[in-house]
Amino acid sequence: MSSQGRHHPDLGYSRSSARLAGVAGRLSLLLWFAVTLVPEARAADLLTEAVRSYAPVGYPRSAGGVLARAEQGDPLAQTYLGVMYLRGQGVPQNFEAAAWWLHRAAEADVPAAQYFLGLLYDKGQGVVRDFVLAQAWLNLAVAHAEPAWRRRWALIRDAVASKMSRDDLAEAQRLALDWRPASVR
Repeated sequence: MSSQGRHHPDLGYSRSSARLAGVAGRLSLLLWFAVTLVPEARAADLLTEAVRSYAPVGYPRSAGGVLARAEQGDPLAQTYLGVMYLRGQGVPQNFEAAAWWLHRAAEADVPAAQYFLGLLYDKGQGVVRDFVLAQAWLNLAVAHAEPAWRRRWALIRDAVASKMSRDDLAEAQRLALDWRPASVR
């Protein structure tokens, strides 16, 4: 898909629907988010809260608390909720809702949200398939990733790049270089 002639004033998205197969390990997702996405001072509290809400009743209970925090503008909760919608954990699987929440968190400069949003653009799940936007979001995710995730995410970013023309790749790189978090605009 070529992006010649397209203009991306920002890294926004449009709605589209699709299906995604598979569900990752529930507890490992909770632990991953608690440990990798929050500053160290909050990680222990979030981890404790996640484990407590998961143990007795699972994701449905966790979703209510995460939704409340996401609606209050917490970008980490928005990321978590987006991934829950992406995977259908605690909420019905809904790629459009996943894209909406992940976009909000990605705009707030959460690398995991940028990564998952890039994947949605690559596959056209919940958004119109757009390799330029996929590459731009994946570039940002890799640039801001914790060292433990950077290499894995770079492999995905590079796989998306292999599907693109040089012009599209240059546009994606320009978008990533020009991008600023929503709070800075």
